[in-house]
Amino acid sequence: MGLSAAGMASGLDIAGMTQQLVAAERKPKADRITTQQKQVNVSLSAYGQVKSSVSAMQSMLEKFGKDEAFNGQKATSDNSDYLSIKATAKAKSGVYNINIQQMAQSHKLMGEELFSADPEASLGSGEMVIKVGDKSMTLNIGEDNDDLSSVVDAINNADDNPGVTATLINTGKDGGSQIVFSTKETGEKNTIEIDTSAMTGQLASLAYKEGMADSKVEQMQAAQDAKIMIDNFTTVTSSNNTFEDVIEGVTLDLKKLTGTSGSENPETDDIDVKSVKITIESDEKSTKDSLKSFVDSYNSLMGTIDKLTGFDADKDPDDPNRAGALNGDSLTRSVTTQMRNLLNEPIEINGKLYQMSDFGISIQRDGTLELEEDSDKLDDIISENFAVIGQFFAQEDSGFLAKADKLLDSFTDKTDGSLSVKEETLKERQKSLDDDMTELNKRMVAYEDRTYKQFLAMDEAIGQMNNQLSSMMSLMMSFD
Repeated sequence: MGLSAAGMASGLDIAGMTQQLVAAERKPKADRITTQQKQVNVSLSAYGQVKSSVSAMQSMLEKFGKDEAFNGQKATSDNSDYLSIKATAKAKSGVYNINIQQMAQSHKLMGEELFSADPEASLGSGEMVIKVGDKSMTLNIGEDNDDLSSVVDAINNADDNPGVTATLINTGKDGGSQIVFSTKETGEKNTIEIDTSAMTGQLASLAYKEGMADSKVEQMQAAQDAKIMIDNFTTVTSSNNTFEDVIEGVTLDLKKLTGTSGSENPETDDIDVKSVKITIESDEKSTKDSLKSFVDSYNSLMGTIDKLTGFDADKDPDDPNRAGALNGDSLTRSVTTQMRNLLNEPIEINGKLYQMSDFGISIQRDGTLELEEDSDKLDDIISENFAVIGQFFAQEDSGFLAKADKLLDSFTDKTDGSLSVKEETLKERQKSLDDDMTELNKRMVAYEDRTYKQFLAMDEAIGQMNNQLSSMMSLMMSFD
Protein backbone atom coordinates (compact mmCIF):
# COMPACT_ATOMS: atom_id res chain seq x y z
CA MET A 1 0.00 0.00 0.00
CA GLY A 2 1.13 3.61 -0.47
CA LEU A 3 2.38 5.19 2.76
CA SER A 4 2.52 8.92 3.54
CA ALA A 5 5.82 10.30 4.71
CA ALA A 6 4.74 11.67 8.10
CA GLY A 7 1.85 12.05 10.57
CA MET A 8 -0.09 15.26 10.02
CA ALA A 9 -0.81 15.77 13.71
CA SER A 10 2.15 14.21 15.48
CA GLY A 11 4.89 14.95 12.95
CA LEU A 12 6.09 11.34 13.27
CA ASP A 13 7.50 9.42 10.22
CA ILE A 14 4.65 6.92 10.17
CA ALA A 15 5.69 5.32 6.86
CA GLY A 16 9.28 4.83 8.00
CA MET A 17 8.21 3.43 11.39
CA THR A 18 5.79 1.05 9.68
CA GLN A 19 8.44 -0.22 7.28
CA GLN A 20 10.95 -0.74 10.11
CA LEU A 21 8.44 -2.76 12.14
CA VAL A 22 7.47 -4.84 9.08
CA ALA A 23 11.15 -5.49 8.24
CA ALA A 24 11.87 -6.49 11.86
CA GLU A 25 8.88 -8.83 11.85
CA ARG A 26 9.67 -10.33 8.42
CA LYS A 27 13.45 -10.82 8.61
CA PRO A 28 13.80 -13.81 10.99
CA LYS A 29 10.98 -15.69 9.30
CA ALA A 30 12.21 -14.90 5.77
CA ASP A 31 15.82 -15.73 6.72
CA ARG A 32 14.72 -19.11 8.08
CA ILE A 33 12.80 -19.94 4.88
CA THR A 34 15.62 -18.67 2.62
CA THR A 35 18.21 -20.71 4.53
CA GLN A 36 16.09 -23.83 4.18
CA GLN A 37 15.53 -23.12 0.47
CA LYS A 38 19.28 -22.85 -0.09
CA GLN A 39 19.85 -26.10 1.79
CA VAL A 40 17.18 -27.89 -0.23
CA ASN A 41 18.51 -26.52 -3.51
CA VAL A 42 22.08 -27.57 -2.67
CA SER A 43 20.91 -31.06 -1.64
CA LEU A 44 18.72 -31.40 -4.73
CA SER A 45 21.64 -30.45 -6.98
CA ALA A 46 23.96 -32.86 -5.17
CA TYR A 47 21.53 -35.78 -5.36
CA GLY A 48 21.04 -34.94 -9.03
CA GLN A 49 24.79 -35.29 -9.59
CA VAL A 50 24.88 -38.63 -7.80
CA LYS A 51 21.86 -39.93 -9.69
CA SER A 52 23.31 -38.72 -13.00
CA SER A 53 26.59 -40.53 -12.31
CA VAL A 54 24.79 -43.72 -11.26
CA SER A 55 22.59 -43.54 -14.37
CA ALA A 56 25.62 -42.98 -16.60
CA MET A 57 27.27 -46.11 -15.24
CA GLN A 58 24.03 -48.06 -15.56
CA SER A 59 23.69 -46.97 -19.20
CA MET A 60 27.25 -48.05 -19.89
CA LEU A 61 26.67 -51.47 -18.34
CA GLU A 62 23.45 -51.90 -20.35
CA LYS A 63 25.36 -51.01 -23.52
CA PHE A 64 28.03 -53.55 -22.57
CA GLY A 65 25.32 -56.20 -22.40
CA LYS A 66 23.82 -55.27 -25.78
CA ASP A 67 27.21 -55.05 -27.47
CA GLU A 68 28.47 -58.29 -25.87
CA ALA A 69 31.46 -56.20 -24.81
CA PHE A 70 33.13 -58.82 -22.63
CA ASN A 71 32.58 -61.91 -24.77
CA GLY A 72 32.37 -60.59 -28.31
CA GLN A 73 33.66 -62.42 -31.34
CA LYS A 74 35.52 -60.63 -34.11
CA ALA A 75 34.67 -61.66 -37.65
CA THR A 76 36.59 -60.58 -40.73
CA SER A 77 36.29 -61.14 -44.46
CA ASP A 78 39.37 -61.09 -46.64
CA ASN A 79 37.31 -59.45 -49.40
CA SER A 80 34.40 -57.32 -48.25
CA ASP A 81 33.61 -56.37 -51.86
CA TYR A 82 32.22 -59.88 -52.23
CA LEU A 83 31.13 -60.78 -48.70
CA SER A 84 30.75 -58.89 -45.42
CA ILE A 85 30.35 -60.64 -42.08
CA LYS A 86 29.13 -59.98 -38.53
CA ALA A 87 29.40 -62.27 -35.52
CA THR A 88 27.72 -62.45 -32.11
CA ALA A 89 29.04 -63.95 -28.90
CA LYS A 90 27.48 -67.28 -29.92
CA ALA A 91 29.92 -67.65 -32.80
CA LYS A 92 32.77 -70.09 -32.39
CA SER A 93 36.28 -69.37 -33.55
CA GLY A 94 37.10 -70.79 -36.94
CA VAL A 95 38.15 -70.18 -40.54
CA TYR A 96 35.90 -70.88 -43.54
CA ASN A 97 36.10 -70.48 -47.31
CA ILE A 98 32.89 -69.28 -48.96
CA ASN A 99 32.06 -69.66 -52.66
CA ILE A 100 29.22 -67.38 -53.74
CA GLN A 101 27.58 -69.38 -56.51
CA GLN A 102 24.32 -67.53 -56.94
CA MET A 103 22.82 -64.20 -55.87
CA ALA A 104 19.18 -63.93 -54.85
CA GLN A 105 16.95 -62.25 -57.42
CA SER A 106 13.44 -60.91 -57.62
CA HIS A 107 11.03 -62.12 -60.30
CA LYS A 108 10.52 -59.73 -63.23
CA LEU A 109 8.02 -59.96 -66.09
CA MET A 110 7.31 -57.69 -69.06
CA GLY A 111 4.18 -57.62 -71.19
CA GLU A 112 4.93 -57.79 -74.89
CA GLU A 113 2.04 -55.56 -75.95
CA LEU A 114 2.22 -51.79 -76.04
CA PHE A 115 -0.40 -49.91 -74.02
CA SER A 116 -1.59 -46.43 -74.83
CA ALA A 117 -0.94 -43.76 -72.20
CA ASP A 118 -4.00 -41.83 -73.35
CA PRO A 119 -6.16 -41.34 -70.20
CA GLU A 120 -9.25 -41.72 -72.39
CA ALA A 121 -8.12 -45.08 -73.77
CA SER A 122 -10.03 -48.07 -72.31
CA LEU A 123 -7.72 -51.08 -71.95
CA GLY A 124 -10.29 -53.62 -70.78
CA SER A 125 -12.39 -54.63 -67.80
CA GLY A 126 -13.02 -57.50 -65.41
CA GLU A 127 -11.08 -59.23 -62.62
CA MET A 128 -7.28 -59.49 -62.66
CA VAL A 129 -5.81 -61.90 -60.11
CA ILE A 130 -2.13 -61.41 -59.26
CA LYS A 131 -0.35 -63.97 -57.10
CA VAL A 132 3.12 -63.85 -55.53
CA GLY A 133 4.10 -67.06 -53.80
CA ASP A 134 1.13 -68.08 -51.64
CA LYS A 135 -0.39 -64.57 -51.48
CA SER A 136 -2.79 -63.06 -53.99
CA MET A 137 -5.04 -60.08 -54.72
CA THR A 138 -7.98 -59.51 -57.03
CA LEU A 139 -8.34 -56.21 -58.89
CA ASN A 140 -11.68 -55.12 -60.34
CA ILE A 141 -11.08 -53.04 -63.43
CA GLY A 142 -14.05 -51.03 -64.71
CA GLU A 143 -14.87 -47.83 -66.55
CA ASP A 144 -13.48 -45.62 -63.77
CA ASN A 145 -10.01 -47.21 -63.72
CA ASP A 146 -9.42 -48.86 -67.10
CA ASP A 147 -6.77 -46.46 -68.43
CA LEU A 148 -3.06 -47.34 -68.20
CA SER A 149 -2.13 -45.01 -65.33
CA SER A 150 -5.16 -46.10 -63.25
CA VAL A 151 -4.40 -49.80 -63.76
CA VAL A 152 -0.79 -49.36 -62.61
CA ASP A 153 -1.90 -47.32 -59.57
CA ALA A 154 -4.54 -49.91 -58.69
CA ILE A 155 -1.88 -52.63 -58.61
CA ASN A 156 0.68 -50.66 -56.60
CA ASN A 157 -1.77 -49.12 -54.10
CA ALA A 158 -3.91 -52.17 -53.36
CA ASP A 159 -4.24 -52.85 -49.62
CA ASP A 160 -3.82 -56.58 -50.20
CA ASN A 161 -0.92 -56.24 -52.65
CA PRO A 162 0.99 -59.55 -52.31
CA GLY A 163 4.38 -57.95 -52.91
CA VAL A 164 4.45 -56.89 -56.54
CA THR A 165 5.28 -53.57 -58.19
CA ALA A 166 4.07 -52.48 -61.61
CA THR A 167 6.09 -49.96 -63.62
CA LEU A 168 5.94 -48.58 -67.14
CA ILE A 169 8.72 -48.62 -69.70
CA ASN A 170 8.41 -46.24 -72.60
CA THR A 171 10.15 -48.06 -75.44
CA GLY A 172 9.91 -45.13 -77.81
CA LYS A 173 7.84 -47.21 -80.18
CA ASP A 174 4.51 -46.05 -81.55
CA GLY A 175 1.64 -47.38 -79.51
CA GLY A 176 2.75 -46.57 -75.95
CA SER A 177 4.46 -48.37 -73.06
CA GLN A 178 5.07 -51.87 -71.81
CA ILE A 179 4.13 -52.95 -68.28
CA VAL A 180 6.81 -54.53 -66.07
CA PHE A 181 5.92 -56.57 -62.98
CA SER A 182 8.57 -57.21 -60.30
CA THR A 183 8.47 -58.74 -56.83
CA LYS A 184 9.49 -56.69 -53.82
CA GLU A 185 11.22 -59.69 -52.25
CA THR A 186 13.82 -62.00 -53.71
CA GLY A 187 13.81 -65.80 -53.70
CA GLU A 188 12.49 -68.55 -55.90
CA LYS A 189 9.30 -68.89 -53.86
CA ASN A 190 8.32 -65.33 -54.75
CA THR A 191 7.22 -65.96 -58.33
CA ILE A 192 4.49 -64.00 -60.06
CA GLU A 193 1.35 -65.46 -61.61
CA ILE A 194 -1.24 -63.30 -63.40
CA ASP A 195 -4.72 -64.62 -64.18
CA THR A 196 -6.70 -62.51 -66.67
CA SER A 197 -9.18 -65.20 -67.74
CA ALA A 198 -12.06 -63.04 -66.45
CA MET A 199 -10.91 -59.95 -68.32
CA THR A 200 -11.77 -58.42 -71.67
CA GLY A 201 -9.78 -56.07 -73.85
CA GLN A 202 -6.04 -55.56 -74.12
CA LEU A 203 -5.40 -56.22 -70.40
CA ALA A 204 -6.27 -59.88 -70.99
CA SER A 205 -2.88 -60.21 -72.73
CA LEU A 206 -1.07 -59.91 -69.36
CA ALA A 207 -1.80 -63.52 -68.31
CA TYR A 208 1.30 -65.37 -67.08
CA LYS A 209 2.16 -68.66 -65.42
CA GLU A 210 5.37 -70.63 -65.68
CA GLY A 211 5.17 -73.05 -68.56
CA MET A 212 2.11 -71.32 -70.02
CA ALA A 213 1.81 -71.73 -73.79
CA ASP A 214 1.43 -68.69 -76.05
CA SER A 215 1.88 -66.22 -73.17
CA LYS A 216 2.34 -62.62 -74.26
CA VAL A 217 4.37 -61.90 -71.13
CA GLU A 218 8.13 -62.46 -71.12
CA GLN A 219 10.23 -63.36 -68.09
CA MET A 220 12.95 -60.73 -67.78
CA GLN A 221 14.52 -62.25 -64.66
CA ALA A 222 13.82 -65.54 -62.91
CA ALA A 223 13.06 -65.64 -59.20
CA GLN A 224 16.17 -67.04 -57.60
CA ASP A 225 17.61 -67.98 -54.21
CA ALA A 226 21.12 -67.07 -53.15
CA LYS A 227 23.47 -70.05 -53.00
CA ILE A 228 26.82 -70.48 -51.28
CA MET A 229 29.19 -73.35 -50.74
CA ILE A 230 31.11 -73.59 -47.47
CA ASP A 231 34.61 -75.10 -47.62
CA ASN A 232 33.80 -76.67 -51.01
CA PHE A 233 31.54 -79.14 -49.26
CA THR A 234 28.25 -77.80 -47.89
CA THR A 235 25.80 -75.97 -50.14
CA VAL A 236 23.28 -73.64 -48.51
CA THR A 237 20.53 -71.45 -50.00
CA SER A 238 18.66 -68.36 -48.83
CA SER A 239 15.70 -66.44 -50.26
CA ASN A 240 17.73 -63.22 -49.91
CA ASN A 241 21.39 -62.30 -49.97
CA THR A 242 21.77 -62.50 -46.19
CA PHE A 243 22.57 -65.79 -44.46
CA GLU A 244 21.93 -65.82 -40.72
CA ASP A 245 23.18 -68.58 -38.41
CA VAL A 246 24.19 -70.91 -41.24
CA ILE A 247 27.37 -70.76 -39.21
CA GLU A 248 26.19 -70.33 -35.61
CA GLY A 249 26.23 -66.72 -34.48
CA VAL A 250 27.39 -65.46 -37.89
CA THR A 251 25.61 -63.28 -40.45
CA LEU A 252 26.90 -63.31 -44.04
CA ASP A 253 25.93 -60.52 -46.41
CA LEU A 254 26.58 -61.38 -50.07
CA LYS A 255 27.70 -58.62 -52.45
CA LYS A 256 28.50 -60.39 -55.73
CA LEU A 257 29.45 -63.74 -57.26
CA THR A 258 32.87 -65.27 -56.75
CA GLY A 259 34.61 -66.91 -59.68
CA THR A 260 34.53 -70.47 -60.95
CA SER A 261 37.10 -72.69 -62.61
CA GLY A 262 36.41 -74.80 -65.68
CA SER A 263 32.66 -74.21 -65.66
CA GLU A 264 32.73 -73.02 -69.26
CA ASN A 265 30.84 -69.93 -68.09
CA PRO A 266 33.06 -66.99 -69.00
CA GLU A 267 31.07 -64.62 -66.76
CA THR A 268 32.28 -66.45 -63.65
CA ASP A 269 35.40 -68.28 -64.89
CA ASP A 270 36.97 -64.90 -65.64
CA ILE A 271 36.47 -63.66 -62.07
CA ASP A 272 39.81 -63.80 -60.25
CA VAL A 273 38.36 -64.09 -56.73
CA LYS A 274 37.31 -67.75 -56.47
CA SER A 275 36.32 -67.71 -52.78
CA VAL A 276 36.22 -65.46 -49.73
CA LYS A 277 37.97 -66.48 -46.52
CA ILE A 278 36.19 -65.52 -43.31
CA THR A 279 37.84 -65.66 -39.90
CA ILE A 280 36.05 -65.73 -36.54
CA GLU A 281 38.07 -65.21 -33.38
CA SER A 282 37.79 -63.90 -29.85
CA ASP A 283 37.67 -60.11 -29.74
CA GLU A 284 40.22 -59.71 -26.95
CA LYS A 285 40.91 -56.05 -27.72
CA SER A 286 37.23 -55.17 -27.27
CA THR A 287 37.23 -57.02 -23.94
CA LYS A 288 40.32 -55.14 -22.81
CA ASP A 289 38.83 -51.79 -23.81
CA SER A 290 35.59 -52.69 -22.02
CA LEU A 291 37.45 -53.53 -18.80
CA LYS A 292 39.20 -50.15 -18.97
CA SER A 293 35.91 -48.34 -19.61
CA PHE A 294 34.27 -50.15 -16.70
CA VAL A 295 37.07 -49.20 -14.29
CA ASP A 296 37.05 -45.56 -15.47
CA SER A 297 33.27 -45.30 -15.16
CA TYR A 298 33.23 -46.83 -11.69
CA ASN A 299 36.03 -44.55 -10.48
CA SER A 300 34.21 -41.53 -11.91
CA LEU A 301 31.11 -42.48 -9.92
CA MET A 302 33.15 -42.94 -6.74
CA GLY A 303 34.90 -39.62 -7.38
CA THR A 304 31.58 -37.79 -7.62
CA ILE A 305 30.30 -39.38 -4.42
CA ASP A 306 33.57 -38.77 -2.57
CA LYS A 307 33.50 -35.08 -3.54
CA LEU A 308 29.91 -34.64 -2.36
CA THR A 309 30.26 -36.60 0.89
CA GLY A 310 33.84 -35.68 1.79
CA PHE A 311 35.16 -33.56 4.68
CA ASP A 312 38.42 -31.62 4.62
CA ALA A 313 39.55 -31.01 8.20
CA ASP A 314 42.47 -28.90 6.98
CA LYS A 315 40.15 -26.18 5.72
CA ASP A 316 38.98 -23.30 7.89
CA PRO A 317 35.81 -24.14 9.88
CA ASP A 318 34.07 -21.21 8.21
CA ASP A 319 35.00 -22.39 4.70
CA PRO A 320 31.75 -23.45 2.96
CA ASN A 321 33.73 -26.09 0.99
CA ARG A 322 35.04 -27.79 4.11
CA ALA A 323 32.24 -30.38 3.98
CA GLY A 324 30.55 -31.76 0.88
CA ALA A 325 26.87 -31.08 0.25
CA LEU A 326 26.04 -34.68 1.23
CA ASN A 327 28.55 -35.12 4.02
CA GLY A 328 27.21 -37.74 6.41
CA ASP A 329 24.32 -38.67 4.09
CA SER A 330 23.38 -42.31 4.62
CA LEU A 331 21.69 -42.78 1.26
CA THR A 332 24.76 -41.74 -0.71
CA ARG A 333 26.98 -43.90 1.49
CA SER A 334 24.64 -46.77 0.71
CA VAL A 335 25.45 -46.46 -3.02
CA THR A 336 29.16 -46.78 -2.27
CA THR A 337 28.76 -49.60 0.24
CA GLN A 338 26.49 -51.73 -1.90
CA MET A 339 28.63 -51.28 -5.02
CA ARG A 340 31.77 -52.31 -3.10
CA ASN A 341 29.96 -55.34 -1.72
CA LEU A 342 28.93 -56.33 -5.24
CA LEU A 343 32.50 -55.96 -6.50
CA ASN A 344 33.68 -58.33 -3.78
CA GLU A 345 30.92 -60.85 -4.45
CA PRO A 346 32.15 -64.00 -6.22
CA ILE A 347 30.27 -65.39 -9.21
CA GLU A 348 30.10 -69.09 -9.94
CA ILE A 349 31.01 -70.25 -13.43
CA ASN A 350 31.10 -73.93 -14.29
CA GLY A 351 31.32 -74.87 -10.61
CA LYS A 352 34.17 -72.47 -9.81
CA LEU A 353 34.02 -69.09 -8.06
CA TYR A 354 35.58 -66.04 -9.72
CA GLN A 355 36.11 -62.44 -8.58
CA MET A 356 37.12 -59.21 -10.27
CA SER A 357 40.70 -59.73 -9.14
CA ASP A 358 40.91 -62.84 -11.35
CA PHE A 359 40.63 -60.56 -14.37
CA GLY A 360 43.21 -57.95 -13.38
CA ILE A 361 40.88 -55.60 -11.49
CA SER A 362 41.76 -54.83 -7.87
CA ILE A 363 39.93 -52.72 -5.29
CA GLN A 364 42.12 -50.01 -3.70
CA ARG A 365 41.99 -48.84 -0.09
CA ASP A 366 40.15 -45.67 -1.13
CA GLY A 367 37.44 -47.76 -2.78
CA THR A 368 38.47 -47.08 -6.39
CA LEU A 369 39.37 -49.78 -8.91
CA GLU A 370 42.71 -50.35 -10.58
CA LEU A 371 43.29 -52.37 -13.74
CA GLU A 372 46.48 -54.38 -14.16
CA GLU A 373 49.05 -51.85 -15.36
CA ASP A 374 51.27 -54.30 -17.24
CA SER A 375 49.58 -54.44 -20.65
CA ASP A 376 51.22 -57.75 -21.63
CA LYS A 377 50.17 -59.34 -18.37
CA LEU A 378 46.62 -58.09 -18.83
CA ASP A 379 46.59 -59.49 -22.38
CA ASP A 380 47.62 -62.87 -20.98
CA ILE A 381 44.88 -62.73 -18.33
CA ILE A 382 42.25 -61.96 -20.98
CA SER A 383 43.55 -64.60 -23.38
CA GLU A 384 43.60 -67.31 -20.70
CA ASN A 385 40.19 -66.40 -19.28
CA PHE A 386 38.33 -65.05 -22.33
CA ALA A 387 35.29 -67.35 -22.11
CA VAL A 388 35.13 -67.02 -18.31
CA ILE A 389 35.28 -63.20 -18.44
CA GLY A 390 32.33 -63.18 -20.79
CA GLN A 391 30.29 -65.41 -18.50
CA PHE A 392 31.37 -63.50 -15.38
CA PHE A 393 29.97 -60.26 -16.78
CA ALA A 394 27.25 -61.36 -19.18
CA GLN A 395 25.85 -64.56 -17.63
CA GLU A 396 22.06 -64.19 -17.64
CA ASP A 397 20.60 -63.20 -14.25
CA SER A 398 23.69 -64.25 -12.26
CA GLY A 399 26.36 -62.31 -14.18
CA PHE A 400 27.87 -59.07 -12.89
CA LEU A 401 26.08 -56.90 -15.46
CA ALA A 402 22.67 -58.26 -14.47
CA LYS A 403 23.39 -57.90 -10.75
CA ALA A 404 24.80 -54.38 -11.15
CA ASP A 405 21.84 -53.28 -13.25
CA LYS A 406 19.42 -54.56 -10.62
CA LEU A 407 21.34 -52.81 -7.85
CA LEU A 408 21.68 -49.50 -9.68
CA ASP A 409 18.04 -49.64 -10.70
CA SER A 410 17.10 -49.74 -7.02
CA PHE A 411 18.59 -46.24 -6.83
CA THR A 412 17.53 -44.75 -10.18
CA ASP A 413 14.13 -46.30 -10.96
CA LYS A 414 11.71 -43.45 -11.71
CA THR A 415 8.98 -44.92 -9.52
CA ASP A 416 10.65 -46.37 -6.44
CA GLY A 417 14.40 -45.85 -6.82
CA SER A 418 15.73 -44.44 -3.55
CA LEU A 419 17.55 -41.55 -5.24
CA SER A 420 14.46 -40.74 -7.32
CA VAL A 421 12.24 -40.85 -4.23
CA LYS A 422 14.68 -38.57 -2.38
CA GLU A 423 14.64 -36.11 -5.28
CA GLU A 424 10.84 -36.04 -5.29
CA THR A 425 10.79 -35.48 -1.52
CA LEU A 426 13.18 -32.55 -1.89
CA LYS A 427 11.14 -31.09 -4.77
CA GLU A 428 8.02 -31.29 -2.61
CA ARG A 429 9.92 -29.60 0.23
CA GLN A 430 11.12 -26.97 -2.25
CA LYS A 431 7.55 -26.26 -3.30
CA SER A 432 6.41 -26.17 0.32
CA LEU A 433 9.07 -23.57 1.17
CA ASP A 434 8.11 -21.51 -1.88
CA ASP A 435 4.53 -21.62 -0.63
CA ASP A 436 5.72 -20.59 2.85
CA MET A 437 7.52 -17.58 1.38
CA THR A 438 4.45 -16.61 -0.64
CA GLU A 439 2.28 -16.93 2.47
CA LEU A 440 4.76 -14.89 4.53
CA ASN A 441 4.68 -12.12 1.92
CA LYS A 442 0.88 -12.08 2.09
CA ARG A 443 0.94 -11.90 5.89
CA MET A 444 3.48 -9.06 5.80
CA VAL A 445 1.26 -7.04 3.45
CA ALA A 446 -1.62 -7.45 5.89
CA TYR A 447 0.68 -6.69 8.86
CA GLU A 448 1.96 -3.53 7.13
CA ASP A 449 -1.59 -2.36 6.43
CA ARG A 450 -2.67 -3.06 10.02
CA THR A 451 0.40 -1.36 11.54
CA TYR A 452 0.06 1.69 9.35
CA LYS A 453 -3.59 2.09 10.32
CA GLN A 454 -2.66 1.80 14.00
CA PHE A 455 -0.07 4.55 13.58
CA LEU A 456 -2.64 6.70 11.79
CA ALA A 457 -5.08 6.18 14.65
CA MET A 458 -2.38 7.14 17.11
CA ASP A 459 -1.55 10.21 15.05
CA GLU A 460 -5.23 11.18 15.04
CA ALA A 461 -5.45 10.66 18.81
CA ILE A 462 -2.38 12.80 19.35
CA GLY A 463 -3.93 15.48 17.16
CA GLN A 464 -7.12 15.43 19.22
CA MET A 465 -5.14 15.61 22.46
CA ASN A 466 -3.13 18.56 21.11
CA ASN A 467 -6.34 20.36 20.12
CA GLN A 468 -7.87 19.75 23.57
CA LEU A 469 -4.69 20.92 25.29
CA SER A 470 -4.62 24.05 23.14
CA SER A 471 -8.26 24.81 24.00
CA MET A 472 -7.60 24.37 27.72
CA MET A 473 -4.56 26.66 27.56
CA SER A 474 -6.57 29.30 25.75
CA LEU A 475 -9.36 29.01 28.32
CA MET A 476 -6.96 29.34 31.26
CA MET A 477 -5.32 32.32 29.72
CA SER A 478 -8.70 34.00 29.32
CA PHE A 479 -9.19 33.87 33.12
CA ASP A 480 -6.13 36.03 33.64
